[in-house]
Amino acid sequence: MLEGKQYRELFKKVEKHLSQIEQQPLLKDTLGLIINNLITDFRDDFGFTGARLYVLDEKVYRLESKYGEDVPAPLGIELPLDYGPITAVRRAGCIYMDRDSKDVDVHLEEKLGVDRFAAITVGQGNAYIIAFSVKKGLEGQRDEILFALSSIRHAVNLKLAKESLENIVLQSQEIQLSLLPEKDPVFEGYDISGRSIPAQIVGGDVYDFIFVTPKILGIAVGDATGHGLPAALQARDALVGLRMGIHEDQKIVKVFEKLNSIIHRSRLTSRYVSLFYMEIEPNGQAVYINAGHVYPFHYRKRKERFVPLTEGGMVLGPTSNATYGRGFLYLEPGDSIIAFSDGITEAKNLSGEDYGDDRVKEFVKKHYDEFNAGQMVDRLLDDVAVWSKDSDYTDDRTVVFAKKL
Repeated sequence: MLEGKQYRELFKKVEKHLSQIEQQPLLKDTLGLIINNLITDFRDDFGFTGARLYVLDEKVYRLESKYGEDVPAPLGIELPLDYGPITAVRRAGCIYMDRDSKDVDVHLEEKLGVDRFAAITVGQGNAYIIAFSVKKGLEGQRDEILFALSSIRHAVNLKLAKESLENIVLQSQEIQLSLLPEKDPVFEGYDISGRSIPAQIVGGDVYDFIFVTPKILGIAVGDATGHGLPAALQARDALVGLRMGIHEDQKIVKVFEKLNSIIHRSRLTSRYVSLFYMEIEPNGQAVYINAGHVYPFHYRKRKERFVPLTEGGMVLGPTSNATYGRGFLYLEPGDSIIAFSDGITEAKNLSGEDYGDDRVKEFVKKHYDEFNAGQMVDRLLDDVAVWSKDSDYTDDRTVVFAKKL
């Protein structure tokens, strides 16, 4: 048995490996490196002389790789799921056995070149088994070996689960990005641009440009409560529902009422969506509905006046029977629409002061004759980022700008 000081030194070494596992960028690609390091660092403490990595392949574990010295086991050899040590390690997660242990096949272990071994399972569904050959003379270290390997197994599984979750989230990001416009629209008589920046890998903000007909362009900006994956899923559903309703030639009031009903029935954590939708025509005619979204502005250039677009109704989702009204406006040459999410106006500086509507207006007026639509969107986002760079406040940020030429 080990003395107290030896225990501390031993498990400091274990902790070092746990830290290294957590810091690995992609654990699946570096399992071999980790196994080699364990053999090297614990050769004296645990008597590890070699190791074998088995991969689950339907109803067998196939020897994928081997590490260290004196590992005669042939690559590709298969161990059935009902082999005693395999059953035991899949059940317990961590085992220590030798040729005299129950259910061990002496002839098979001779073929593998193993007298005694410790093994752990790692990965979802026990996808991998790592088996370490243990030299004779350290049988008294059984408990220490099992404790250390159990800790390492836990760290490896956490890392693999994290990678799997991150992969799922990245796939969600790809899905969300696929819903956003690939490029700014080319529409007769207008200069239009939009951009969205999520606070996390995925976000609850969306925007879209929908060609209802060659002469009618729909512009949408939405924001699901919260951010992250639940908000992204809710925003995605709202955007897809809007597209479907518009392309089915439904009246926009009916589209919004149906969307509200669908979101109300949703069981996702994020149940409320604000949505602004406007249809514009080359002659400047426009109709819109604002379902609880932060007010966009109609900038009337000739009068240098910003008119908030308030007509519509409540956010989508809280009640099943919400009703919505339409707003109408006319865009003269030189007029514009600036729409955004609350991640713009509620962005805070270090003192906790909001960027606010007034700074949006001042920015637009200051650069109106200088920037095209794409520059207006990008530079406004940059200005908000500079304003809030020292603040802990983060939220998804979206801007859409449309100017009548």
